[in-house]
Amino acid sequence: MATLDDLQNAIGGQRVWAADPDAATDRAALGRVVIDSRRVEPGDVFWGLAGRHCDGSDFADEAFARGAAGAVVQKPVHAPGGQWALVVNDSLRALRAWAAWHRQRFRGTVIAVTGSVGKTTTRQMIHTVLRGRLRGSASPQNYNNHVGLPLSMLQMEAEDDYAVLELGASGPGEIAALAALCRPAIGVITHVGDAHLGGFGSRRGIAEAKAELLDALPPEGLAILGDDPWLKRLRGRSAAPAIVVGRNSECELAAAEVAWGAGTLSFTLEGRRFEVPVWGRHHLTAVLAAIAVGRRLGYALGEMAEALRNFDPLPMRCEVTQVRGATFINDTYNASPAAMLAALELLRDFDARGRRIVVFGDMLELGEESAEIHRRLGACVVTLSGADLLIACGQFAPYVVAGARAAGMPACRSFSCRQPEETMSCLGQAILPGDVVLVKGSRALAMERMVEAMHTYPQRRTA
Repeated sequence: MATLDDLQNAIGGQRVWAADPDAATDRAALGRVVIDSRRVEPGDVFWGLAGRHCDGSDFADEAFARGAAGAVVQKPVHAPGGQWALVVNDSLRALRAWAAWHRQRFRGTVIAVTGSVGKTTTRQMIHTVLRGRLRGSASPQNYNNHVGLPLSMLQMEAEDDYAVLELGASGPGEIAALAALCRPAIGVITHVGDAHLGGFGSRRGIAEAKAELLDALPPEGLAILGDDPWLKRLRGRSAAPAIVVGRNSECELAAAEVAWGAGTLSFTLEGRRFEVPVWGRHHLTAVLAAIAVGRRLGYALGEMAEALRNFDPLPMRCEVTQVRGATFINDTYNASPAAMLAALELLRDFDARGRRIVVFGDMLELGEESAEIHRRLGACVVTLSGADLLIACGQFAPYVVAGARAAGMPACRSFSCRQPEETMSCLGQAILPGDVVLVKGSRALAMERMVEAMHTYPQRRTA
């Protein structure tokens, strides 16, 4: 376990004590690192990061009051008796240095996952496969940026066998910087889509940015790519061998007899039948990537099939629940054009006793093409999912509705709502038992509130 001496040697800084330090404290194991003072528990290390609106160093007193053993801050603070502080010039740079210290000690396999969609599910499936007989960690939640990745790396123990890390980006160069920090041996790229299009300028720009992960892989490593035309063009950038996974027979790891129904994705791979408890066939890339990683680390198909059979789906990612007799597909964690299309295909394939309803929130960070992309997705609501009713919410809702109406959806069954409260009211008055309702939108819109609100919304009366 890391100690205070280790921390100061790694990040530097001036140590502040309240009183004469006990020499044993220098060698005592450090607790977990927390960047939110409200979540500090006794023994934690509070790390005060500077943000756009406030400096975390200003909350060190609160962290100490909650029992923090110490704090890393950018300005002098008072450390109460028995507690300590390290004052550094740049707390974010120090956090990266501390993550690099953990990486230097780590002797296991680092697996990095990126892509426009499916990163978190893929990461979790890899973790599900590996944790059966190996010891390791995976990024919590969606910790995948310049702050989240270092925090994820602090979970890496020197004796662990593996770490699965998620890498995200909203512009060129970010994946390269993250990969340089975590130094992966295996890189997984799921898909190239239009997510964060505004930051990259074009689909080519997105592909080039995701391929920065390929540049970071060592010759003895492995690149695992989804069956995406952009990725196949860029596979040669990797010094490591690259394989493509998918259902196309030309893929190096190809699934056959793919079927989906009743919340289970099933397929055959090299004579072995896999059954994975997920909603939607679009999860196939994530499953195959996990199998490819497991095979690289010595797992047999049989043990991977057993592990994936017990996969625990993540909340708000094609999460299916029953509310007021209707079936809700809560896919509200985030949204991109590719993810929207996958969700619409899921709705189309659903066995619905009643109507198919789409509640569609804005997709953000799409740049100058935002309006046109929303218009095209509105048309897909009609042509791809066969929806009977559309409720669009947000700034781009009029474009979604316009696209749906141009594709043939009547005005009386397509509604544009500006505010969430209006959307909830419209949905609450519309749903009936037997309906299947897809709810999806970008994270900033917190569309899961639509599902939560329906539990208490007055039941619609029917004749």
